[in-house]
Amino acid sequence: MKGSCLINSSIVLGLRIIGKGFSAGKKLCAFLGLPFLSKLAFRNQERKLLKATERVSQENINAALSEIKGSNSFTKCGISIDGTWQRRGYSSLNGCVSAISVDTGKILDIEVMTQYCHICAKGNCQSSKHVCSNYKGFAGNMEVVGAYRIFERSNVRNVQYNEYYGDGDSKGYESVKNFYGINTVTKLECIGHVQKRVGGGCVN
Repeated sequence: MKGSCLINSSIVLGLRIIGKGFSAGKKLCAFLGLPFLSKLAFRNQERKLLKATERVSQENINAALSEIKGSNSFTKCGISIDGTWQRRGYSSLNGCVSAISVDTGKILDIEVMTQYCHICAKGNCQSSKHVCSNYKGFAGNMEVVGAYRIFERSNVRNVQYNEYYGDGDSKGYESVKNFYGINTVTKLECIGHVQKRVGGGCVN
């Protein structure tokens, strides 16, 4: 990208990184006395950035998997599973679960989940290609569902996650411990979370 195209993409990316959108960008530029993109142009930039980030994300994940497998077509490895949410507490409509290799520290897979679709909510959903909400239920259960979906994809990626490093919450592990057979996944605790809980218990 060059010139104005790069500037437009950069401001849209910057706004999205800090959790803001078209309205916030319009207000900021109005305050600074600068022109801003039309809503249509803003949405077009969003779509371009989405495709680019999805492509780069998949390339990085594939490279991380190749590093783990080396010259082998199939391998076993340990992963750390953790979830994060858009909002604190259990009221968040959006969440993301990641699987991180304990050997390389690189992300091997992610599962993004949402309970709400603003397009469907406005009644504007007409395209069969439209990606809608992919989760229904309690926000705190997203990590459990996300972990299971990640394990499901391991079959097609020729990798087996035989060690599950958790944060002390056993629900996610319980959903996948027998995924490849009875007790084929071993649960190990993250020492940082253990220290946090022991320290908190001593203080209390």
